[in-house]
Amino acid sequence: MKKVFRLASAEFNKIFYRPSIFILTALLIITLVLTNLLYNPSQNTTKLGYSAVNVNGVYREFLNSNNTINKNSIDASFDALYNEIDKQFDSITMDDKLTNLTNRVTSLYTYLSETIHEEQTAIYGPSDSSNLTSSQREQLIQVFLRLKNMSSDLLSYLPQLKAQTLNFYFTNDQYDTIYNEVTQLYEATPQNYDAYRTKEDFSHLANTLRSSYTLTSSRQIVGSLERLEIDVDTYNELVEKYYTQAKQNLQNIYYSQIETFLDEHYESTSQEDLDQINEYIAQYYSYTQMNMTVFENKFTLIRINKKSDTELSSLIGYTQVSKYALNEQNSIYDYLLENNDFPYNYLSSFNFNVASGTTSNAYDYTVYSMQILSVLIIVFTVFYACSSIAGDQSNGTMKMIAIRPYTRNKLFTGKYLSCVMFGIMLMLISAVASFIVGAIMYGVPMTQCLVVFNSSAVISIHPILLLFIYLLSLFVNLLFYISLAMFICLLFKSNTLSVFLTSSLYAVQIVLCGLVGGAWLKYTPFGHFDLFKYFGNSHLGMFSMNILPDANFMISAIVLGLLIVIFNSISHLIFKTRDIT
Repeated sequence: MKKVFRLASAEFNKIFYRPSIFILTALLIITLVLTNLLYNPSQNTTKLGYSAVNVNGVYREFLNSNNTINKNSIDASFDALYNEIDKQFDSITMDDKLTNLTNRVTSLYTYLSETIHEEQTAIYGPSDSSNLTSSQREQLIQVFLRLKNMSSDLLSYLPQLKAQTLNFYFTNDQYDTIYNEVTQLYEATPQNYDAYRTKEDFSHLANTLRSSYTLTSSRQIVGSLERLEIDVDTYNELVEKYYTQAKQNLQNIYYSQIETFLDEHYESTSQEDLDQINEYIAQYYSYTQMNMTVFENKFTLIRINKKSDTELSSLIGYTQVSKYALNEQNSIYDYLLENNDFPYNYLSSFNFNVASGTTSNAYDYTVYSMQILSVLIIVFTVFYACSSIAGDQSNGTMKMIAIRPYTRNKLFTGKYLSCVMFGIMLMLISAVASFIVGAIMYGVPMTQCLVVFNSSAVISIHPILLLFIYLLSLFVNLLFYISLAMFICLLFKSNTLSVFLTSSLYAVQIVLCGLVGGAWLKYTPFGHFDLFKYFGNSHLGMFSMNILPDANFMISAIVLGLLIVIFNSISHLIFKTRDIT
């Protein structure tokens, strides 16, 4: 082991003799300056408050209907949400949209496959003649016009149905199949019948429609659609806890304490009293918002409890819904409600260019800066990882190292550790520099962070510790790309090609994070980077993939760990068996 560390130390020292180290240093400094200039975070946590000369003035501002947020608007929004959810509940449990859709599709199918033939036979009568009387022809035209009208009515109904709260699970593909089949039938059914004169003309039309536009897929789909099942008792419990009781608490506790304080400090102008009544008002507002959010989220969850995130991504009305994100938000708000606490008393989990508290701080700036600096760090570390093998091999240095009494495994491990040491050094220096700049510019609050691990476990944690966890997640990403770079380098024996391929894959990750989303990404390494997103931040930011359907911390950690082990194992094997001189 001493030999390995001696080799790693020697390789690590060699890095600082390369001219590129000065380029890297300059780029890191320039990037740090630019991040400070560009940093303009949005606010994540809002604390309601008003400005006035005395306590009564603050109270009057709270009641003032001219303000965007006032007591009436807060109460009205809560009632409006309840009315909307109750309307959706009634729609799901009472309005039988599935039966309506099934009947429409079945009626059209039956009319096309059976009724047209029956009506034709009845209109023709026993006559063997192909000629039609004007009355018979008019009756036949009406038969086909009725088919076109039925198709038209269904085509009009489908978009209306899609825009409503459905009482069944309906995917976009199923919707498109039905809509396209009915559209094809509608377009194939004539509007003008001047060319249709004989029995044969109408019989040929009927046979063509019946054989070419069967609506079989549509009929199978409506027969397989699954109805939503909402337990009435579960729904009533939600209403009782997050609306009925919450409304009572708003009046009996939160508004009552405002009125009591107002009576006791009506004309007070002291800043302490002004802050206190604003605190009571902030509690009123925050308590309402938390109950509203959890009420809405949990109502959504009981509608989709049978479906996975992957299935939700294709369901009409749920394509943007993430069960993980809903559970994450519910966990933290339930925790606060149970402990009579409020979001603005904590920092939230760090996010790219979003303040974790009511104002920006050094932790937020450090995360913002490191998200950008880590791009340079990973790219340059990849460059050094590739050149440590391919570069040494091309310039003959590897031959000199190989004649020393070191095994191939020790040689490779030493080079690998030197790259890891270099990457860690860059990250620590960058993080410390970012934190110092952030501390000078924005301050260092000691407020605890409230985070949700893996969408369920709520943890109160010191922000320094959470920042350390964030840096660890960056280190895991760095470890992956070092392993990948050395694997590609050994595979292709080319420094330039290895750097290009590894950097390209990193660029692909950044593009996928910012521009692309899809359940298929969970089957790639890119969907599992940045383990920090499982610490209460399911939407981390610019260079981090959002949590993908049905993913969790253990799955992502195992995927990344296995890939690092696999890349290193294969690299060791190649390095051990290949002629490196």
